[in-house]
Amino acid sequence: MTAKTQATQASRPAATACRLVLDIAPGQHLLTCLPAGSTLQSLEGDIQLGFGPLICGQVLHAAQQTLAAGQALTQERGAPATWVRLHNPGREMARALLMESAPQRSGLAHAWAWVAARWTKAASSNAANGANAAHRVGAA
Repeated sequence: MTAKTQATQASRPAATACRLVLDIAPGQHLLTCLPAGSTLQSLEGDIQLGFGPLICGQVLHAAQQTLAAGQALTQERGAPATWVRLHNPGREMARALLMESAPQRSGLAHAWAWVAARWTKAASSNAANGANAAHRVGAA
């Protein structure tokens, strides 16, 4: 299992692309996907988490754990997306916050940005040289 549970810390949160509050009624099950770099935090109530392979929309429970209010489950950045079954075993409404991290630029995106910057620099340098050459020709 690549996810880890941690107590919340009073630190500056990372940039997030999406924040979603999940309300889970007593006895309700909810299936959600945790992408790489995401965090699931229990805001109110206990939430039982079920992990395992997803078959026909059902998570076959290979491992279970419970998030108490204030605890968080963080999916590591390099890990694949994981399906998790959330269950509220209590008699009160449970709330969870799902935070997806901002997407990271891939190596290909970095390479493309470098190539585009080089083309822009070359084009502006050629345009400047062409303007200077035209100015010199007109003066001659």
